Amino acid sequence: MENERVKKLFDDFKCAAETLKEKAVEKVHIIYHDDADGVTAAAILKASLERRQIQVKMICIEKLYPEIIEKLHSEKGKVYIYADIGAPHADRISSVNKGRNLTIILDHHDTLPSSDPAVINLDPELYGISGEEEASGATVCYLFSKILSERNVDLAHLAVIGSSEIPGPVRGLNLIALEDALKVGTIQVKQVNEEKKYLVTAYGRPEPREKIASKLTAMAAIGYYIGGPKRAVNACLSGFSERDLQFIKELDQQRRKVNRQLIAKLKHSGIRQARFVQWFHAYDAYKGMGVKTIGTFCSYLSFQKWINQGKYLIGFMYMSRVIPELGELSRDYVKFSARVPKQLALAIRDGRMPPISTALSEAAKVFGGFADGHDVAASGVIPRGFEKEFIKKLDEIISRCAASSSPFKPKVQRYS
Repeated sequence: MENERVKKLFDDFKCAAETLKEKAVEKVHIIYHDDADGVTAAAILKASLERRQIQVKMICIEKLYPEIIEKLHSEKGKVYIYADIGAPHADRISSVNKGRNLTIILDHHDTLPSSDPAVINLDPELYGISGEEEASGATVCYLFSKILSERNVDLAHLAVIGSSEIPGPVRGLNLIALEDALKVGTIQVKQVNEEKKYLVTAYGRPEPREKIASKLTAMAAIGYYIGGPKRAVNACLSGFSERDLQFIKELDQQRRKVNRQLIAKLKHSGIRQARFVQWFHAYDAYKGMGVKTIGTFCSYLSFQKWINQGKYLIGFMYMSRVIPELGELSRDYVKFSARVPKQLALAIRDGRMPPISTALSEAAKVFGGFADGHDVAASGVIPRGFEKEFIKKLDEIISRCAASSSPFKPKVQRYS
């Protein structure tokens, strides 16, 4: 049964690739996320499409606002590929697209099926394969690119870098990319005590994949408004220049300074508490940086001993209206990121507490916003000014779910 699910996914990869070839596509718009997984996914697609003499237009998106979907899909005759983004909004993309544009979604986040035949959703979650444990966005893009041409096996190391966001040993679909990278010599595996370390050799001296992923996320996310995503994609394909390394250093110093200030403030004034949720607001602290910064800060915060390990952790930050390459949004929004401390994560895995992505999505819709992500790490957007009401509603939803006698079952069957 497991192999049948994988075979079905690969068959659908082939069908999507054949559709691109049959339509003699000349230009593709790649819509990609601004973290390491999204950047490596975009780099894989850029290289593999350009090798087929297909022109590429790159658009990096922090969050896929309904306004952006309307702007992109209200036009006709375009070809879009979503890389590490889009799957949670496949239903909305379908309803707006209405057959106008060939659209391929290569993602691994929680998703819904497409209702538009022109929107091809190739998220492994739809095939019973965990995007949280066994398939990164970059891996999905790599497997698709490999079907476009076996030549693209030289891009396997990018999928290995992208999948570094998934904890634990490499498994599932991610293992395919790792094995390919080992064959072409762009990855080395080193055993350190009981843990395996994956070293990237594609850029010269061996370097841990996590370190490269950190550099890419810094470039694309912190430097989102100053050309960082484009530089990160180029670094994936050509390596890091001295100017890139200096750029990363300056961005990281800027972020660390704000993080220290926020930690000092939170330790002094405390984090606000609801029954099931603990939360804080960064306001304009990260102004000029991409919204991924609040997510990485929440991840760090969730491991601190002074954080309540039994409550969902939520952080807010104000957002800019500007979307590079697309224009401005029509209103002001706040980004929220959620992380689940380890103790609570176990309760979610056991089905005793609801996945954070599910609860956030329900709460955000009440205020005209949206959310997406995974069971223990998710994020979203709501209009500015509704933060307190949002937390109250989120707490109510979690309380209602926790009181239910029915356990929360895993959304997909796992395969190894």
